[in-house]
Amino acid sequence: MDNSLSPYRLRPFQDQDREACLTIFDSNVPKYFAAEERRDYALYLEKLPGPYFVLENDSGSVIACGGYGTDRDNESTAVLCWGMVDRSLHRTGAGTKLLTERLRRISADPQFSIVKLETSPHSRGFFERFGFTALGTIPDGFAPGLDLVKMELDLALASIRRACPDLELHSVEPIGSGQNNVIKLVNAELIFRFPKYKEGTIRLKREADLLSFIADRLPLDVPLPLTCCLDDDAIYRPFICYRKVNGEPLEAERLLQLGHDVLRRLAGQLAGFLRQLHSMNLGDLFKKERSTFDPYAEWEDLYERIQSKLYPDLKPEAREWTDQHFGQFLHAKTASPIVPVLVHGDFGTSNLLFDPYELRICGILDFDEAGIGDPAVDYAALLASYGKSFFKLVLDEHPEVQRMMDRVLFYQGTFALQEALFGLENGDSEAFQAGVETVNSRC
Repeated sequence: MDNSLSPYRLRPFQDQDREACLTIFDSNVPKYFAAEERRDYALYLEKLPGPYFVLENDSGSVIACGGYGTDRDNESTAVLCWGMVDRSLHRTGAGTKLLTERLRRISADPQFSIVKLETSPHSRGFFERFGFTALGTIPDGFAPGLDLVKMELDLALASIRRACPDLELHSVEPIGSGQNNVIKLVNAELIFRFPKYKEGTIRLKREADLLSFIADRLPLDVPLPLTCCLDDDAIYRPFICYRKVNGEPLEAERLLQLGHDVLRRLAGQLAGFLRQLHSMNLGDLFKKERSTFDPYAEWEDLYERIQSKLYPDLKPEAREWTDQHFGQFLHAKTASPIVPVLVHGDFGTSNLLFDPYELRICGILDFDEAGIGDPAVDYAALLASYGKSFFKLVLDEHPEVQRMMDRVLFYQGTFALQEALFGLENGDSEAFQAGVETVNSRC
């Protein structure tokens, strides 16, 4: 942050700030506000439908104010509301401080991806410096003689432009949204992944370190980070960028169309990849996780969360099945020690890339869930994704997996429960409903 802004302090609006804010409004009439808007602003201060702030100088005087809210028609859009600086203090940095602090708060809320505002032509250039683009102008939109300019900021695009100023953006295409990330394809060759949740920056840094370490040590292509924006204090979105790994997701329906020889080749590729991943010497990477690894404690915690949070939505038969499923696994912990290895953590259809011309696996994506764990977790994902017939081919290629089949089947049985719990804990109603329906339907 620019040191010139340090005398200014942002704090939440209080009732006693009302007259100071109205005085600031009056100082900006008629150039920036129309006199007839004062009543609307006064009513806004009474109701405050969203967060509103005041900016104080070093002597404690209120010199600026502004807030934001959620767009009525789109919950992913934030709307800047009634931002203003005392007219005598324009161009002193107060407006920059006010805007950046509001953008910082908006960006920290994963609910929002777009920021909108309505301003006058006099302020248009100021907002453009922060990446806002004008969507259109309504003549006399605020009042006779005072036009209204609609502007918008895409937080993801603004982040890319800020971190990669030399990158020419010829095309930006949203290509999906997983449980944890929003993904954009830039110029048909670069992948930018933006975390959905507040803890995403830490996870992103961890994933970038892992991918840089393993990228040239595996038999299949994995993403290699080119640029990372991981500034916790940034006013825009953190991201990881890597060159697109070519191929298409190997969906189960596509797998069923392939001949036996191709299936055996694919099973060999996947078994070889997992064997290499699970046996990798990690050096100091994840050293603390390896030293504190306790897989049964992790699943005990999951079981408790499922009981306390999901059981009200599960049928009695589903609750009974879950108790038996976890009980058998947790009872065996003293007899079945698990050796920790590096696991992918989400080794399913959307992350396994297939070359439809050469009929081979050509890459593995999404190491967001990768870390220290039980190798059986990755094989369970393969079994859940492609079924028993294909999994038998994997076992033929890697027969040692037979010794962990009890754990493979246990993990497979938890996937729907995990999906429902994830949806409940992260406000993803679609994932919650899908998981609960799957669990209830199988009992």
